[in-house]
Amino acid sequence: MQFSNHMDAIELSKIRAIGEKATAMAAQGREITKLQVGEPDFDTPSHIIEAAIASLRAGDTHYAPNRGTMALRQAIADKLWADNGIRVDAAGEVLVLNGCAEALFCAVTGLLDPGDEMIIIEPTFINYIQLARFSNAVPVVLRAREEDNWLPDPEVIRKAITPKTRMILLNTPTNPTGAVYPRELLNEIAQIAQKHGIFVVSDEVYEKLIYGDAEHVSIGSIPGMEELTVTINGLSKAYAMTGWRLGYVAACKDLILPMLKVHQYTTTCLPIFVQAGGVDAIRNSAADVAAMRQEYERRRDLIAGMVEAIPGVHLVRPQGTFYLYPNISSSGLKSPDFINRFLEEEGVATVPGVAFDRAGEENIRISFASDEASLRRGAEKLGKFMASLR
Repeated sequence: MQFSNHMDAIELSKIRAIGEKATAMAAQGREITKLQVGEPDFDTPSHIIEAAIASLRAGDTHYAPNRGTMALRQAIADKLWADNGIRVDAAGEVLVLNGCAEALFCAVTGLLDPGDEMIIIEPTFINYIQLARFSNAVPVVLRAREEDNWLPDPEVIRKAITPKTRMILLNTPTNPTGAVYPRELLNEIAQIAQKHGIFVVSDEVYEKLIYGDAEHVSIGSIPGMEELTVTINGLSKAYAMTGWRLGYVAACKDLILPMLKVHQYTTTCLPIFVQAGGVDAIRNSAADVAAMRQEYERRRDLIAGMVEAIPGVHLVRPQGTFYLYPNISSSGLKSPDFINRFLEEEGVATVPGVAFDRAGEENIRISFASDEASLRRGAEKLGKFMASLR
């Protein structure tokens, strides 16, 4: 049977694959410690749930506006100004979408033509490269280095610019490394974008999960970037709302229009009652978010300390997200073999670095969005497994 040829270039998620294997092993009676999933283990705060229930009871079960309810768009606009220093018009410069996944899809497919080049910095979330391929755009993959604390070199970005470069995609805080781009670095990237008239798509879904002295800076707040930046965010990570599928983009009207067209003919709109929960989350959850962030930081310090103490493992301690990205090259195994053996022999599910990085054979990703007992068990078993390979 003949299928669309360009879909041959689209890869299935390696993250999902390891999750499915871990689930199958658990179904067979194995005790599995799941440290692979990028999802909060907290439940959505109850007041958010109650806001959605109230909306349902009020009869909000019909179509919503394509752009999102005005109440939610206004809440997003207010949040962007208060938290990020980005001023947008709620009526025409905010678009509510089905999670950050659709937001990214709309941005890439709406703004790129076939043959356009899109700069992506590895290690990175696997979706980015696949989305470029959906658009028949050309992913230009650069690499941040572990010895640079996983921060990209602006000079490398400058040298990658060609007449076909149309977009730079950033993710800060970064999945999987937990790197947080400092203001000076973002200023340099902004200068590059302004000089060449390049769009910057900034995925900031982990912005509230920042630790220590790190600071989140939105590149869209830098003067001169107002008409070049698409800011993407969502409620999944910070508000423990992954299943709600609430994401959004903020950009000038000219950039919103093509993204709206993609959205209209794919998802159409999000349920009004889901958006009602989103309004309550943004306006009334500061204490909930602060408590969860504090717990994640405690967990980070716990598991990072244990992993750093394992002979042969090197770790750049993350400044944000809820991931560790340790280097396990001293094991002698490449990351796909490492994570499969680690799962089969020790019952711990992690993710291979090659899911995020073509050169990621030396690293694995560990999620600390899990309970303390699981984190301790996973770190102890990692130490045991590493010792068995020496």
